[in-house]
Amino acid sequence: MARVGNDPISGDRTLQKGTTLETLETSKPRTYIGCLSCYNNGRLTGRWIDAETASAEMESDDITYGGQASPGTYGSGAPGIFCNTCHGDEFDAFDYENIPSSCGTVRSFYDNATYLSEMDDDLRERLEILSSWLGGGLTLEELATYDEDNYRGQWDSFKEYAEQYAEEVGDLRDLPDHLAWFIDWQAYADWLEQDYYFQDGHIWRSC
Repeated sequence: MARVGNDPISGDRTLQKGTTLETLETSKPRTYIGCLSCYNNGRLTGRWIDAETASAEMESDDITYGGQASPGTYGSGAPGIFCNTCHGDEFDAFDYENIPSSCGTVRSFYDNATYLSEMDDDLRERLEILSSWLGGGLTLEELATYDEDNYRGQWDSFKEYAEQYAEEVGDLRDLPDHLAWFIDWQAYADWLEQDYYFQDGHIWRSC
């Protein structure tokens, strides 16, 4: 399988409204990739590339960033990938959607494209949340491993999870039913939540 030939230029530039960015709503994992030289010279020539397209380019060993670049060689004879408009050799990810921030660069997006394209929407949503919480330093594989080891499901509230947890671990085993009504479940949930992360209904154990 091919690897992206040129190193991406990282950054958090945000393209303003009114540009030629496509606005079609989609749940597909995708990244807006463009030539950095064109961008610096006032030309927005990039395009949205979804994970399936990037995966196909990697499998075929033909990286074109959605048809906007072509393989070529430097004067030294070394291979490279060059913009079809200005022949620049640096491409940047200006925006991304439905992917963890750890895959927000050109190289990371392409290296993980196959996994991203095969990932179901629920897992992708969870990894996006985890990436924001744990920071962008973790790879997609590390995020998936953390999710597999620590995910506790989706709940309407952490209090609901806390009540279920108390039953599962036997905290109520020796408590008479008539006394269970007097438990302050919110206080119990607040105490338990110190060891968990709760976001958008999803719960992970944090320690």
